[in-house]
Amino acid sequence: MVSVVEAIIHDNDGKVLLLKRSDKNRYYLGKWQLPGGKVEGEETLEEAIQREVFEETGYYCSELELKKEVCFLSDTRGKEEKVCLTVFYCKVGGDLSLSDDHKAHSFFEKHAIEKEELTPESKKALFEE
Repeated sequence: MVSVVEAIIHDNDGKVLLLKRSDKNRYYLGKWQLPGGKVEGEETLEEAIQREVFEETGYYCSELELKKEVCFLSDTRGKEEKVCLTVFYCKVGGDLSLSDDHKAHSFFEKHAIEKEELTPESKKALFEE
């Protein structure tokens, strides 16, 4: 099983931060995603989302609120595996600084996100109940 975390970060206008994956990635090149990634070692889910948000955006999570947890089967990496996705709302501080895993960022209105190409995990995080 793979444990993955993603963060929903809103700006002051309620728009959602999405990051566009760079060519450095092996999967989902050029697709938009929420900040997040795999849980490492003995990390708690909260530790993992705080680390991932900081690594990918330079932001610090000042407050976390659990939004949802969902498990599903994925064959992204050439074999079927169970993925458990935990999604948090995250209030942030700091200055935005993208990692080289991403080539762009934007804050989107919720209705505009549906028109963008998203990673499967971010689709589940944002649109599936």
